[in-house]
Amino acid sequence: MYKVMIVDDEVLVRIGLKTTIDWEAYGFTIVSEASNGEQGYENYLKYKPDVIITDIKMPKQDGLWLVEKIRKENVEARILVLTCYDEFSYARRALKIGADDYILKSEVEDEELVKIMIAMKEKIDLQNKAKAIKDNSPFDLEELKRSIVSSLIKREFQVEERLLKSLKDLNFPTTETSFTFMSISVNHNKGIQMDMQQVSNAVMNILFEQLNYHEIAYIDGQLANRYLFFISSPNLKPSDIKNIFTFASNGAKQYFDISLNCVYSKIFNQVELAGNVYKEYSEKVQVLFYEMKHNNLFMQMDEIKFTEPNVFDLKKANNKNFIEAIGQENLEKVRQLNEEIGQYFERGNVSPAIVKIFYSNLIGDLFSSYGLFLSKRELFETHETYHYQIENSDHLVNIDKLLIDFATSLIDEIQNMRYTNSRFMINQALNFIEYHYSEDISLDDVAKELNLSKHYLCSAFKKETGENMSLYINNLRIEKAKQLLLESDFKIKEIFERVGYSNQQYFSKVFKKITGMTVIEYKESMVKK
Repeated sequence: MYKVMIVDDEVLVRIGLKTTIDWEAYGFTIVSEASNGEQGYENYLKYKPDVIITDIKMPKQDGLWLVEKIRKENVEARILVLTCYDEFSYARRALKIGADDYILKSEVEDEELVKIMIAMKEKIDLQNKAKAIKDNSPFDLEELKRSIVSSLIKREFQVEERLLKSLKDLNFPTTETSFTFMSISVNHNKGIQMDMQQVSNAVMNILFEQLNYHEIAYIDGQLANRYLFFISSPNLKPSDIKNIFTFASNGAKQYFDISLNCVYSKIFNQVELAGNVYKEYSEKVQVLFYEMKHNNLFMQMDEIKFTEPNVFDLKKANNKNFIEAIGQENLEKVRQLNEEIGQYFERGNVSPAIVKIFYSNLIGDLFSSYGLFLSKRELFETHETYHYQIENSDHLVNIDKLLIDFATSLIDEIQNMRYTNSRFMINQALNFIEYHYSEDISLDDVAKELNLSKHYLCSAFKKETGENMSLYINNLRIEKAKQLLLESDFKIKEIFERVGYSNQQYFSKVFKKITGMTVIEYKESMVKK
């Protein structure tokens, strides 16, 4: 399976490219996305994609810069440039500096894109074949294994003669045998300080040796941060899988001081059932989302049960607390809240999909409340980046870190603004209230006038004045009402309307609460004085 990276600053374009064709059916898998050339180059270094699909005009570094950077390091990677009708000069320049082909954005449809990708795959195949001949090594065996694994995990997969022939070529039994899927993940939260990819490779070699030792046929592939095995063996039993995993986990512990986790599917006897089994298995294997709390987890998929609490209820019960904690600049409180909700998710074995939706909603609410502290461009990029990272996170601990990092950044910005502009802004708020107290104004109105988050304004106002804004407004209105009672002949109805109240009963209640007397009692006491 050849790796593809998509680079475009438009989210909808990236989504469209991902869903336009069935990539895996043509031998490709999308391993990375990026929103500009700079991020694209970082991801290129990390994922080493075989094919790069990139837009030309993007913020920070553009697609031409990216093409040039990649081509200086790698003459074999295939680069497809996206262009518009008015960008042909850029497309020609991209071809001159190393792009392999270009396609109009308006023509990114099934047939056109499929033709280009098939042509690119043929070129990569020829490159690999030439290397294999030069190195005197078997051609494309590993790629074939990965391609078969990809085919088997298709939810609507139907076994074909072509696939059975490929399995036969790999000496993978498909008749009179039993099958299972097995996922192994390396718990990177622990372990010695060394290249974790090297550690993972070493652990996988231990597993390969054990499978071979027990004469169990397998094909394997890597999905995100875990390894998937499709296993075939006559009379395959759960104890066989347990023994292999135990041996590998003991070796991982002894040599690298790390733990492994394993989830395997039910054992089945017909290869045609692989797609249906994997459909259920792929949902249950998400239990590894919580793997950082596990050491040597070993589970069969039927043992795994997820709960699905209502996302709206989770949001209602938690988001306000996070928003207030950040407004109070209390990072420790944010950590405490995050730890509590994380424990709730883990104890309840909440479906990872629900957890991701919760955190995405929370990040969205935090941006709505405090996004004004960021520039508009930074707001857009960071908002998109956080949502993308949450959606594609394999572990809860990674989302925890994202949230705490984001909360830390927000609190830093709030503190900076408070120390530099707080008194000035609160004076603006006081002036606005002084001129508009007789109107139906609220915290929302003042925040909108000053272009501030109401949560930040509420917190800053209390710190500067010592009282909540609503109480301050009521005190001001009652003081104005007291003046009118003494200095005018207005009736009570006229007075409460002049100071911003629309209801006499509510005005009287607030008046007594603040002064300790009714309106009549106050007026009589002042007359006597």
